[in-house]
Amino acid sequence: MALMRFNKSSLFSRCILIAFLSLFLSGMAKAPPLVGGPAPQFELETVGGQTIKLSDLKGEFVVLNFWATWCVPCSQEMPEFQKAHQTLADNNIKIIGVNFGEPKKRVEKFTQDNNLSFPVLLDGFGNTAEKYQVRSLPVTYFISPDGIIREKIIGGGLTKEIIEAKINQIKNLRAKHQGI
Repeated sequence: MALMRFNKSSLFSRCILIAFLSLFLSGMAKAPPLVGGPAPQFELETVGGQTIKLSDLKGEFVVLNFWATWCVPCSQEMPEFQKAHQTLADNNIKIIGVNFGEPKKRVEKFTQDNNLSFPVLLDGFGNTAEKYQVRSLPVTYFISPDGIIREKIIGGGLTKEIIEAKINQIKNLRAKHQGI
């Protein structure tokens, strides 16, 4: 009888070990985009129907913000992203919002009500958010002109001044490393 318990216990332990390893290894299959690594490529449509690909923005600094209309911190940041867009647009810096999984009409109304003129992309099925391993909103990625993620900020509270300071900090670090 003791032998029978050992076998059941051993079998249970093996099943747990196999399940753990399976989950661990499947999580490793999709490495999250890391700061210092390449930004995952995407192709999404704007609220206005234009298609934007990250690859088309190579050579430009990209501030990529994942958000939703129901997210209070996201909504509070939008006017700040608009201010940054108005100030930085002429400096090869693109502010881009990626709406997470909401209907086009809702996003369109939000962008109109808030006078947003920067590109707002529709990630209706969350495929791009999945590539970027977005687990909460808002989250903002700072992508350098060479397509590398240089900074990731999770949570709200970004202001025009913080966005500008982050961009300048990243530019200064890049210049220092390149000996410029």
